[in-house]
Amino acid sequence: MKRIIKGVLVPVVIAVIIGFILGKYVFRNYRDSLYNELSSSKLYLVLNGEYDSIEAMREDNSKNNYVYYLDDDKYKTVVGITNDYHNIAKIKELYSDDLMVDEFYVPNDKLDKRQFEYDTELARSSSIAEVKEVVDNILELYHTTDSYKLVQIS
Repeated sequence: MKRIIKGVLVPVVIAVIIGFILGKYVFRNYRDSLYNELSSSKLYLVLNGEYDSIEAMREDNSKNNYVYYLDDDKYKTVVGITNDYHNIAKIKELYSDDLMVDEFYVPNDKLDKRQFEYDTELARSSSIAEVKEVVDNILELYHTTDSYKLVQIS
């Protein structure tokens, strides 16, 4: 019985100790690149609607500044983008009450650094005109590119 315990228990304990030591070594070596590559930022997209056709979307949003994306064969219009949850209320003041908010993660290397600057300005803005100007500036960041990969939070 002693021989069986020694034959099984000793190799298992040695394997666990070696695994722990090697795991600590690998983690220490790759810690910085892990955090840089896997880091992402949360963005809140304030959506004005969901449309079956691009014509209906354009007609309904003719007076709004917006960006749109195609998701499940539906065109979704985004009238505000922020990474600060408290700014959502300011964006909603510009539009009707039936806006939806979706939460997404975007890789930091894809996110424009000006997004954070504009969000800080938006947090400090108090008048509707200032809020509208900052929201338009944020949307302008996303007008020219379609290379963003969004990961939605359910």
